[in-house]
Amino acid sequence: MSRRPRVVAVAVAVAVATTVVVAALGGLAWVRASSSDDAAAAARRYVDLVASGDEDELAGLAAMTAEDTAALDDAAGLLAAADERIDVVSIGDPVESDDVVEVEVRYRLAGEEHTWPLRLGRVGDDWRISSPMVGSVAWDEPGVRNVDTDIRLGGTVLERRPRVQDGDGSGESVQPLYPAVYGAEKRIDPYFTSTPAPVAVLPGAPTAEPSLPLVATDATRQALAADFTASADACGGPEAFARCPFFDLVQTARAGGDPSAPGWWRGLVGTPTVAVDSVPDGITVTGAFRYAARGGVRTMRFTATGQIGFEAVRRTPTLAGLEVAQAD
Repeated sequence: MSRRPRVVAVAVAVAVATTVVVAALGGLAWVRASSSDDAAAAARRYVDLVASGDEDELAGLAAMTAEDTAALDDAAGLLAAADERIDVVSIGDPVESDDVVEVEVRYRLAGEEHTWPLRLGRVGDDWRISSPMVGSVAWDEPGVRNVDTDIRLGGTVLERRPRVQDGDGSGESVQPLYPAVYGAEKRIDPYFTSTPAPVAVLPGAPTAEPSLPLVATDATRQALAADFTASADACGGPEAFARCPFFDLVQTARAGGDPSAPGWWRGLVGTPTVAVDSVPDGITVTGAFRYAARGGVRTMRFTATGQIGFEAVRRTPTLAGLEVAQAD
């Protein structure tokens, strides 16, 4: 009879010890599950923001990254103006290794499906994105003569100042961009523009520059016509020999005129027509002018060819390298 209580005591002790161990193991499992769940929730929040492009919340998108977010400020604004953003297909289960959690993001963009390994690491008590869903552009920006062009995505100008150094070790400054389809164009306002071209940016790789040929606007043709008219107006003044585009043409025997004689210049007939076949070369000006010749006042049609230049101060288009011939 005296041994029975001991058996009960041992059984109780074992039960209590087992409960403690189970409770400890259960607590450890809960901590790990909670950690992964928090990371998965952060990943979902991040991907949902990339997909929505909600301009009111985009500041939070950049703040979720573990690295310097200054380079992503412009990327967030550009994402809001994108023509198409990602459509999330699925977000995989979190896989944790060495305090890093990775989830596979599957998404569609521009009719194709892609995946991205989104990695998260701890910063204090928070989970931050250590592999942001960003690609990049580092496009050349050739100007026309001495005037720079602007490259725009969704109507927003890409700044020329360096943004972030490319991670491939090239030292090249690039503009990071979230995955989306952007409308790209080049402009020299208000004189030249290109037809917008859709560009699909994917994370993890630089995006090739599309072909964006510049096209002259009506403002360009008007400026070139005004520049040509100003040159023609010089024909009736003391600078005729240096500036008049018709001086050599009129003094030929075929023209029958004498540009050194007072009053020979009688002015343009109407406004000349300017055609811009290519930028910066391939400019054609057509029209007619009147001049005093032997036997009376004559009218001559002309065709002039040249290239585009830019006035240094006002940065307006001008005609350069003019060659004028009599039109048939």
